[in-house]
Amino acid sequence: MGKHILDGYASAVRTEAGKPFTINGMHMWRRRLWTISKAALAVAIVVGVARQFVQLLGDGNWSGLAGLPHWQTVVGVGLLYLAAHTSWGSFWVLLLREQGIAIGWYAGLRCYFVSQFGKYLPGKAWVIFLRVGMLQPLGAPGVAVAVTATYETLASMGAGALVAVVCLPWLDLLPVAVAGRWGWFVVLAGLPVAIGLMHRVVQVWLRRRGADLSRLASAPGWLLLARGLLHGLTGWLLLACSLWLLLNELLGGAWSLSFSYYPALLGALALAYVAGFVVLVAPGGLGVREWVLLQTLRPLVPESETAAAVLAALTALWLRLIWTVAEVSAAALLYICRPAISTITTNNPAVQLPSLSHGARRS
Repeated sequence: MGKHILDGYASAVRTEAGKPFTINGMHMWRRRLWTISKAALAVAIVVGVARQFVQLLGDGNWSGLAGLPHWQTVVGVGLLYLAAHTSWGSFWVLLLREQGIAIGWYAGLRCYFVSQFGKYLPGKAWVIFLRVGMLQPLGAPGVAVAVTATYETLASMGAGALVAVVCLPWLDLLPVAVAGRWGWFVVLAGLPVAIGLMHRVVQVWLRRRGADLSRLASAPGWLLLARGLLHGLTGWLLLACSLWLLLNELLGGAWSLSFSYYPALLGALALAYVAGFVVLVAPGGLGVREWVLLQTLRPLVPESETAAAVLAALTALWLRLIWTVAEVSAAALLYICRPAISTITTNNPAVQLPSLSHGARRS
């Protein structure tokens, strides 16, 4: 009855176009308002962080502190970043294979890197949508692709949260917005295990009710999740090496930053990257990651306070630029170099994957 009253009230309201304003129209406007609000918040974050960086670098005095990094360093920083994501992407391939999707390593990594374009859109879910969109036309179960992509993301970010917590003693200064929220990082670190356990409980409950589970993705094995933790940690170690290499270059290229700083750099990077992931409205963690790096790197740079702030800002900006160029270049190259897939099989009898030749339909 309440719905009829609302419908009757809404029908009396006219839009600017003269059409009845319905309840569905109200929901549509709510969605639009929510989308606009998220975009506005993302822009506000980026503008606020950008203003802080402009204040640090706007006087022009920073040009004498650090020059442009050599091309060898730029290549090394980019390759280390791609190697880290290769480790994470390889874990996703293992997850797909456990679901019975016999996908090759190259084809899986190609889908992984191309889908990274989605993280530059607000919401973080576009990465999963792109992976489903690339593999489902080939016959891969969309549910299995989405579930494995979720586990892979949580495993890599959970490993990063664990690294940030473990490296806390090496971080001299934490942003106020982060210092009092370490509990959330602990929760994120344990999220893959918690979801895996919940996944099993739901499966048992559905099986006892006689539900058909043949089209549903099964929970990954505990041993595979442990292996995912190793893949995640490997990626974070490589990313920290990338940061260490760049910061040494900006400090003069004389390896003035000894390897004893590595645990602190590892913790700072993991903290910044995971914080950017948690803030869902920030595409690719833009703004958030740079701000956290600025705050955590400043006490680690062996320079005066002003010089340390400038070098920390330059490091964060160069890191974003080099990593983005490396990621976009790799994704574009892999998208062009499509694999010739002869057959794709699955152990799931409910799903029949088509056979693809070199000239057949590809993602």
